[in-house]
Amino acid sequence: MLLKIIAVGKMKDRALSSHVQTYVTRLSPYAKVEIVEIRDGAPENEGAKILEQLDGEKGYVIVLSEEGVEVTSKEFSAKLMGIDRKIVLVIGGPYGLAEAVKKRGDWLLSLSRMTFTHEMARYLLLEQLYRAVMIGKGKNYHN
Repeated sequence: MLLKIIAVGKMKDRALSSHVQTYVTRLSPYAKVEIVEIRDGAPENEGAKILEQLDGEKGYVIVLSEEGVEVTSKEFSAKLMGIDRKIVLVIGGPYGLAEAVKKRGDWLLSLSRMTFTHEMARYLLLEQLYRAVMIGKGKNYHN
């Protein structure tokens, strides 16, 4: 499995950054994870940089947005396990995502109806990616 995460902003919180790295490491036997950080700024500028990253991308693009659909961990796992190409996940910055980025996605996904910092969203996403893979592989992680 190939996973590419395009995220606005750097991980400034050392604790969250450490947790993100933990899940990248845990995923490594099952998936190659690439994280691309986009410099934060105005949503339109961020959007243009994200779209540059997505230009020519043949992977399945999942955009995280509060307007997206909410799913259970098992539903998320089933969706991911059914994708037969690279999976690209986009996390916006503190001011959200440009509409053009949302429209570029194949699937608009919400982690929650609540709003999280982009750093927390990255951590939560990576934990859920690991959980999804473990569910898909029949491993004992998800209760």
